[in-house]
Amino acid sequence: MSDTYFILIGLVLGLLTFLLYMLVPLRAKRRKEEEDRIRGYCPLCGHALRKGERIRSNQLEIGKSDLRTYIKGCPFCLGGKGSRKCPVCKKKVGKEDMIVAFSNPEEDKRKLRVMGCKNCFSQGFD
Repeated sequence: MSDTYFILIGLVLGLLTFLLYMLVPLRAKRRKEEEDRIRGYCPLCGHALRKGERIRSNQLEIGKSDLRTYIKGCPFCLGGKGSRKCPVCKKKVGKEDMIVAFSNPEEDKRKLRVMGCKNCFSQGFD
């Protein structure tokens, strides 16, 4: 056999490998795994939050360094499916009630110090 046959066989094998690579969706599995990954938990009901699910809240700036956040809940507990409890005093929280948390955006934007509900931290609702 001459060298041209080996080159042709190599090209055909390379083309078949490329076509097989294009047929198998490797990236689709990775995307599904990323979407199914738990990104956090609701502080009121403990429901696992996935991509696109967010906690409903309002923020109020206090001075230059503190943010006061009023947490309402996630779509799961706001929809009435989960039991809403205060993470501090562990009492049931009504559907209209909120939880107060403070954060310092200069230190860490994503970290909240949960202080409690109206029953256990009434001064946060003034």
